[in-house]
Amino acid sequence: MKGDSQPLHLVMLPWLGFGHISPFIQLSNVLVDHGIQITFLSPPSLVPKIRATLHPSIPIVNYNLPPVPGLPAGVESTAAAQSFNLLLMEALDASRPQIESLLLKLSPSIVVFDFVHYWLPQLAASLGIKSVFFYIATAMSATPMKIFTRVHPRKLALSVVGKLPVSLVAAFVGLKPYETRDLLQFVHKHDSSSISPCSRMLAVMVLSSAVLLKSATELEDPYINFVNSLSGKRALLCGTLMSKPPTGELEARWDRWLSKFPAASVVFCSFGSELCLSTEQIAELVAGLEMSGCPFLAVLNFSAEAKEKGIEAKFLGERMGGNGMVHTGWVQQQHILRHPSVGAHIGHGGLSSMMEAVVGGCQTVLLPQTMDQFLNAKLVVKRLKAGVGVKRRSKDGWFTREAVCQAVRMAMKDETEKARTMRANNAKLREFLLNEKVQQQYVQNFVSKLKEMASTSSP
Repeated sequence: MKGDSQPLHLVMLPWLGFGHISPFIQLSNVLVDHGIQITFLSPPSLVPKIRATLHPSIPIVNYNLPPVPGLPAGVESTAAAQSFNLLLMEALDASRPQIESLLLKLSPSIVVFDFVHYWLPQLAASLGIKSVFFYIATAMSATPMKIFTRVHPRKLALSVVGKLPVSLVAAFVGLKPYETRDLLQFVHKHDSSSISPCSRMLAVMVLSSAVLLKSATELEDPYINFVNSLSGKRALLCGTLMSKPPTGELEARWDRWLSKFPAASVVFCSFGSELCLSTEQIAELVAGLEMSGCPFLAVLNFSAEAKEKGIEAKFLGERMGGNGMVHTGWVQQQHILRHPSVGAHIGHGGLSSMMEAVVGGCQTVLLPQTMDQFLNAKLVVKRLKAGVGVKRRSKDGWFTREAVCQAVRMAMKDETEKARTMRANNAKLREFLLNEKVQQQYVQNFVSKLKEMASTSSP
């Protein structure tokens, strides 16, 4: 630390997707309440959305993404399209000189960063700054990387794994073929890049001063131990970082609509601001919700093509004689999840949204779409047995309206022993997440570790 009389100073540098940015905001807000000075780094276009939920005392410092061939001008986040992710990573790599200048100017003790910045641990060390890799998913989601612990060197492992049959990799990592295909995209790199997303992850786990998990031993102790073995260091834990209850009131139109229904009877369906299901998937999802007989509010994103062809308009509005509603655009998700009439949430398995649903008193129905979401969902459904997954076809992940209906009814209506046990486990998970004493203890322990790290001269 640069002087005991000054507060510990951390710089936050997340990946450019709001599923990643949000946990960095949560962590920042918690740490500033413990007297730690925070500076948040971001491209300019993302500042308004970050500012809306970041503690007002935390400054946001801008850096610019240099132009990269193939990346449209103005694209500074994953919200534009998933197809630009690898190019965004290259743009971040090209921003290294700017990040170095900012770190020199800000002179923090520690920089907290994301998986894409594989060059940051070495850069930070050269400036006398400690680096903490913040892994924002569940520890369980790291377990497929065990395949890289059995073959050395890891570069060879990456090359080999990318060429193995999907069925063989699936058998080894314990995933279904459609989940494994998505995982293998993590192994591939862009033609103009020298490193894949998976290589980035492996590098930051090993080279950072510390690995931080948004987790707790009560939830996934065996998988935390796996991360310890993979990184070669004991992971730091900050607890689940649950957001404080939302302020203000729910928009009147949604409060009126939801309040028409009995307590805990409505299914709220949302997949975040960036995920766009195909028209065929949306059709099955909405039909499944209607088949369940439960009132529902589905907030969905539609592709540009669906909007141009008028397909979006065919889905939007009230359905089931006013007992169902399909909407697109931003809504106050946290307020809706806590509304007395809402009893279940269907989502993609993002860690924050899953936990927000449980804290809101909702049963969780999981329909994961990519990478860590598959493993996050398995943690809740398989290990904690506190949610239900929509059944999918193994080869391609296709789901039917019948599968959606079955999952919703199990969460909301079934009185089988399995369904009752799931609801009881959901209640236990909610009790743990709302245990402020336990969560504060995790944060306090983490703050102590940060101060200890800042005071030592070792890497």
